[in-house]
This record gives sequence, C-alpha cells and structure tokens, in this order.
Amino acid sequence: MRTWTAASAIAVTLVAAVQLTLRGEQASTSYRTHVRRERFTDRSVWDSVFTTAQAARGDSIYKAGCVTCHGAALQGGTTADFGDSAPLVGPPFFANWDGQTLADLYDKIYSSMPADKPKTLDKQVIVDVMAHILNQNHFPAGSNELVADHDQLNAVKITQTKPATPPI
Repeated sequence: MRTWTAASAIAVTLVAAVQLTLRGEQASTSYRTHVRRERFTDRSVWDSVFTTAQAARGDSIYKAGCVTCHGAALQGGTTADFGDSAPLVGPPFFANWDGQTLADLYDKIYSSMPADKPKTLDKQVIVDVMAHILNQNHFPAGSNELVADHDQLNAVKITQTKPATPPI
C-alpha cells in the first residue's frame, strides 16, 4: 500500500490541474469570450449607470482635454495635429458603438486617448468622461457611479434605443 504525504498529494493535484488547463485552454478562452459577450451584458446604458455628479466631473475633464479634437458639442472634427476625431454623440456615435459594451468604449479611450499620449489616462478620468458622453447622449443618470471595473463595464451594453421591458 502506498502512503501519501501532504506534499505528494498537493503535487499530484497540481499536475492534474495543469494538464486539465493545458487540454482545455482553447475551449476555455472561447467560453470566456462567449460568457463575456453574452452572459454579462444584462444591462444597458438606459439603466442609469452613472450619476449627474460624475457626468459633471467628466464635463470638466472633457473641456480641459478633449474639446480641442472632439468639439464643444462632442460632434467630432478635424485637427491639423491629429486628423479626424470621432463624434461622441448622436447617430454618428451610435453607428460606431450601438451593440457594443462600455468596456469596449473604455478600452478604445484608454488605448487611443489622448492622441499624443495614449494609455496615460487615469481609470477614474476615463469613466468620468464616459459618464459625460452618456449624459450628452441623453441616457438617464442614477444613484451609482460608473466604475473602472472591466467586468462591470462589460455588463453594460450601449444601445441607441431603450430595450423593451420584459413582461413579468
């Protein structure tokens, strides 16, 4: 009869876990992507996902750093230094973002803004500016601030039209 020590039991368990992980890595990645896109998008920007105070902070930040390229009315435009900037309101905004998540918008802002120093914005600055963008697109404010948590942002879908409320 074989006697197992605690150390050998842990080692066998770790080896088995690594083998399972290696065999299931492709399926696991595919499953995570599916779950991220399908299961967690149970809310929309119509569900009051930011506060008016947060949108006001975002407005101040926008005026200090974003208005030069994106315009005072968030309409987008062209600058000599950076070329075309995307509109952040109305039909042109929804042409780019309808059906995507707030995590997608966050990632775009983080990875490309400001145009001369991408990936330098503080997480709180990004979500505050996002609250301003949502406010300017006439989405309702609520009592909870938008937070810089990727999973929570991924749970909120950007939709131009308010989703129908399912019957009870």
